[in-house]
Amino acid sequence: MNASSAPDIAIAIPDGYKITRRDRTNQVGGGIAIVFKDSINVTTSTEDTPLAAEHMHFQIHTDPRTTLRGTLIYRPPGPRALFSESITDFISPNALASPEYILLGDLNFHLEQNNDPNSTTLLANLANLGLKQLVNTPTHIAGHTLDPIFSASNHVSFSHSSVIHWTDHRCVHFTFRRKTLHLRTQPIQRRHWNKIPTEQLLSTLSANQPTFSTDPNNAALSLTHWITNCLDNLAPLRGLPRQTSTRKPQWFTDTLKELKKTCCTLEKAWRKDHTVENMSVLKNATREHHQLIRATKRTSFTDRLDKNTHNSKELFNIVKELSNPNANFNSITPSQDLCNSLATFFHRKITDLHDSFGHQTQPTTTEPTTPAITLNAWTHISAEETKVTMNTIHSGAPLDPCPHFIFNKADYIIASHLQCIIKSLFASATFPESWKHAEVNALLKKPTADPRDLKNFCPISLLPFPAKVIEETVNKQLTNFLEDNNLLDPSQSGFRANHSTETALISVTDDIRTLMDNGETVALILLDLSAAFATICHRTLISRLRSTGIQGQALDWITSFLSNCSQRVYLPPFRSDPTEIICSVPQGSSLSPTLFNFYMSPLADIIRKHNINITSYADDTQLILSPTSAKTNLQDGVKDVAEWLKLCRLKLNSDKTEVLILGNIPQRRVIFLLPHSPHAPKDLPPDPR
Repeated sequence: MNASSAPDIAIAIPDGYKITRRDRTNQVGGGIAIVFKDSINVTTSTEDTPLAAEHMHFQIHTDPRTTLRGTLIYRPPGPRALFSESITDFISPNALASPEYILLGDLNFHLEQNNDPNSTTLLANLANLGLKQLVNTPTHIAGHTLDPIFSASNHVSFSHSSVIHWTDHRCVHFTFRRKTLHLRTQPIQRRHWNKIPTEQLLSTLSANQPTFSTDPNNAALSLTHWITNCLDNLAPLRGLPRQTSTRKPQWFTDTLKELKKTCCTLEKAWRKDHTVENMSVLKNATREHHQLIRATKRTSFTDRLDKNTHNSKELFNIVKELSNPNANFNSITPSQDLCNSLATFFHRKITDLHDSFGHQTQPTTTEPTTPAITLNAWTHISAEETKVTMNTIHSGAPLDPCPHFIFNKADYIIASHLQCIIKSLFASATFPESWKHAEVNALLKKPTADPRDLKNFCPISLLPFPAKVIEETVNKQLTNFLEDNNLLDPSQSGFRANHSTETALISVTDDIRTLMDNGETVALILLDLSAAFATICHRTLISRLRSTGIQGQALDWITSFLSNCSQRVYLPPFRSDPTEIICSVPQGSSLSPTLFNFYMSPLADIIRKHNINITSYADDTQLILSPTSAKTNLQDGVKDVAEWLKLCRLKLNSDKTEVLILGNIPQRRVIFLLPHSPHAPKDLPPDPR
């Protein structure tokens, strides 16, 4: 690689890529180069060094605060002892500057030979810098490992090596994975919420109170415009660059940061002269650093656990952080195309499920056609009750005029107007059209899932704050009516007061142990429904509500609440086109879980007719039975369940429905299948008889 080869190199470089190279000027052959995509910010440098090798330092800037540093080296064949001793002094300034550092290239060392003293010395010296050799396969046609990758980063991993026909070396592939910070290229519109004085907020809202329309839709829009206009005066929208975070661990204090710098300085001093005094000082500083890290981590995690004793979500996050601290994260790059693709995928998934049932008759109900107790209208609530409900809601939607804490700061002013709107909505039995629209945030189901597969995304609906207040008001009254009249399945533990996953687990465990104590075989069937909340048939739900006594304005309001809903995917700053919701109960709503539990309640009666125990948590249903019991008609029970689900347009996911047989070996040989399900107990031990 030299100046005369520049035209040939230019032809070889693909479109959209750049090359940075260092030619060999004093000998024939040789030279090193880095080829990279032109959208990536890469900087390179070299330095004068007595090292008998060609080199190039590089930095790959993934964002303003994240840099992958590295050194590319080619060492020609020749004496190796001097290189083994001098390589650490050469790369230590870069290797110690960042934990994200890699050393790679052709070193012409037989690193696979443990009895080679030069290779052993090289590996030991680099290990002192925390660098580990990752390549574990031959990289040369002769079977030697000449092209290593050294790194101390947990985000760098060796992938494989591949044969290239025009060289005697193999191509070495590795992966650098990191959860990057996505920066917006253009300024975003933002308000300084924390700079709004509470007294000034209250006075501005009080001085500009509007006269609300008697039309519910106009009243809902007026509420939004009133709050927005007041906020425009207090905290106008401004184009500001997005602030980013370094994402450093919560336990990493400034004291640890300074002590780490001290250790790096002492290590450089020791590598310069290798004196016993400097080594002793370095060991003491390193020992102090490690002890302080352990103590700080212990204190930090203990405090977080104590603070979140009753917050199961945060407790799970802490356990995940402790058990898998170096998990690879796949990043999502927001774009308009991705938003539209996700919106289309979510919509088609539900419509395809809905259409697969075709035209069917309504399922029969066991409830009386003329209920003894009815609920004809929702009870009006006071401004104080509205205020209390507002303070129980801690989330909103991107289309809200302000965050939920601004609503709560001005609760007694906004509550009086919201109470009037709720009263008019109950009287007219309608739900505002502007509050039927949901913003959907698409999240990866697992951090390591492939973002290119749309099936790995989970839709999270975000509904307006005022809509949640109204839904919570209705939900309290509907829940009281259903509970007082025993219209909910007692075995349902999801989304109910004084119930949780713990009550469901206790119920399942108790049923299993009771059957096993009686010497019976136990079958545990775990039913899985495909998109259960999203396939609720509105016509079936309304018919069932009417038959249980919910009539008049109360039923008309629920009908309005479910109709003409829409959603669109929101990946800041992009939004997809709106899509219509043809079925389902709105996800993210406090009312939807109650409607879903009521919709599923007849299933328990069908199952119990066949002497099968049932425990449910939302759409997760567990059936516990003894398949050898004469009282249990398993096949008929499972058949009735499948038919009821089909009539109610609920899809049984056979691929995820599982069966577990509990008992001794002869008992566990009772094998059965769900209709059209491939699952059965497998890998049973041989019959000892």
